[in-house]
Amino acid sequence: MMIDERDLEEKFAVMLQQESTIYRCGDYLRNPPPVIPQETMLINSSLSSSSSSQSSVNEIWREKICEWSYQVVDHYDFSREVVGISLSFLDRFLASRQVNKKIFQLAAMTTLYLAIKLHEPGKLRMSCLIELSRGFFKVEHVTAMEEEILSALSWHVHPPTPMTQARHLLMLLPPSCNKIRHDIAELSRFLTELSVCDYFFVTHKFSSIAMAAILTAMEEVYEYRILSRFRPFFLDNVRNIAKIDPESMEVEECRNRIRHNYYELGHSQHEDHGEDRLSPVNVTADISSLPAQAKSCKQTNSHQNSNDDTSHLSYYENYDCNKKARQN
Repeated sequence: MMIDERDLEEKFAVMLQQESTIYRCGDYLRNPPPVIPQETMLINSSLSSSSSSQSSVNEIWREKICEWSYQVVDHYDFSREVVGISLSFLDRFLASRQVNKKIFQLAAMTTLYLAIKLHEPGKLRMSCLIELSRGFFKVEHVTAMEEEILSALSWHVHPPTPMTQARHLLMLLPPSCNKIRHDIAELSRFLTELSVCDYFFVTHKFSSIAMAAILTAMEEVYEYRILSRFRPFFLDNVRNIAKIDPESMEVEECRNRIRHNYYELGHSQHEDHGEDRLSPVNVTADISSLPAQAKSCKQTNSHQNSNDDTSHLSYYENYDCNKKARQN
């Protein structure tokens, strides 16, 4: 595969500039953003004035929302990269203001809806989204939150996600690597999906995450001994064309974290990394194995308890909308 080096260099320059400026996100959990006066918010006061505090929003909550988002896109056959886009929206919104639990849930649901609407050819109907919340939120809530989020993001809704950058970086492999390029791409995708759910990566550059995922994937493919011969060529291209330092401290931090998360799931370099490999929170098998009652709108999801407000965004309920919810 021949590459246009000048074209790629320009694309990398744009993505690196974007990720360092308009799509950069701060550590909003450890450095809380300002409190936005209720009278300046478009969202219903009954939601924004809840007694729930910003301190209740934490890494676990974000991880749960991320997993729920993957389940939704898996069910409706949307691209899983939409979740990474949605979380970019959500993180940057949360970095702009303190929110309570209800607003956090509504924002997470709205960012997923917005990401699907902007980046998928098929659409998720608003009515089905409301059903996914079990009616806890209304159409006017989502509509108002959508405006609030777009305003907070200054309409910057096309983030250069780690998966996007990984695809471009893999173009820098020599043509002779085409046979194993697919395996590296598949494992890199898997690793970047893992990173989306981990708050650790929120403050890191997308390019660093992508580079770390690729380097880890290259070590794991069966043909590593063959691939190692082309590694210097690839890394030179990364430095000269992408203008990314593959040995930077940030890339190394991301790499260590990715490897930790990867091996924590029990994977090893002897496992098959083909297309049938499950993604980190792929729930297709889980949904299909649930009893009929659990798959209906009438059954309460097993994760629900009186202290877990995330149960309003049911993992397994309201999927009766099925793929009819997608508007062609």
